[in-house]
Amino acid sequence: MRLEAVGKVDDFVENEPKEVQIGARRIAIYMVEGKFYALKNICPHQEVLLHHAPPQNGRAVCKGHGWEFDLKTGKCLRGQKDHKVAVYPTKVEDGILYIDLG
Repeated sequence: MRLEAVGKVDDFVENEPKEVQIGARRIAIYMVEGKFYALKNICPHQEVLLHHAPPQNGRAVCKGHGWEFDLKTGKCLRGQKDHKVAVYPTKVEDGILYIDLG
């Protein structure tokens, strides 16, 4: 487990994704119904950044061509179903949001 602090919980707004960068990794952070989700921020279809669109029904939506990815699993639910994006477990401790980079 490799936890990286990405900000204060108060820095994130419900249904307004935010990008954080850790080294070369671009990660989209979503807060939905008070829970945090972290996904690779690049759609595998045409490399559009996912954080530019709000989540819908528990999914990250790509503004490019509408591909949708499950926030929990990263699995593509609309688009080419054999694609997925990496997901990172999140943890909140003492008001700080952490991502587990493995």
